Amino acid sequence: MGTQRAGPDLTSVGERQPSAEWHLIHLFQPRAAIEASIMPSYEFLFIERDYLQPGDVEVKVPEKFIKHKGKKIVASRKALQLVAYLKSLKQTDYTDKTIVPAFLYKQKKEKNDDQGGEQLPDGAELFTANCASCHQANGEGVPGAFPALKGSPVVSGGDLELYVTIIMKGYDPRPEFATMPPVGSNANFTAEDVTAVINHERTNWGNNAKKVTLEEIKIIMDKIK
Repeated sequence: MGTQRAGPDLTSVGERQPSAEWHLIHLFQPRAAIEASIMPSYEFLFIERDYLQPGDVEVKVPEKFIKHKGKKIVASRKALQLVAYLKSLKQTDYTDKTIVPAFLYKQKKEKNDDQGGEQLPDGAELFTANCASCHQANGEGVPGAFPALKGSPVVSGGDLELYVTIIMKGYDPRPEFATMPPVGSNANFTAEDVTAVINHERTNWGNNAKKVTLEEIKIIMDKIK
């Protein structure tokens, strides 16, 4: 109380962000995960190699953050141990929320009216706060770690149930990418939130898909509960 936090609370970071790949990228270069981060880089925990050796864990860092082009970034034993510790931080919630006034926890979200009269939160703000650290602000993701939303067939396609399920429950079917946590569930997304995020992703970075309606998303969210 009375002070300004310089960094997020890590007591449950393992639950919020279970991806080892994300943590390794974040440690090597925080700006590669969160553009506005003021966290110092922990590059000293990583090794540059010309070629990977047996047992090496390569860190898929965006090329612009690699000082010596063409080098492979490998996590040291200490880096892997630190990430294992961070992933283990899953604080038990002992709060009895039935006796806590909801207004203390529920954030007020600015509304917009760009969806055919529907009052929705700001999709860009929700994306920045919950999605950009992996998929990047430009929607291009990180090759080998986090898939691009720019040009994604899931984002622009017609399988809305799959799309909503990924947002709310996470995704882990592809060995070439890191596990996606249940971002929507962790952030207590409402149908309005999901609609706003989807419409932001479907109309940015060159994506030009038809916007979804709140009613469509409500039906799907009721179905996948």
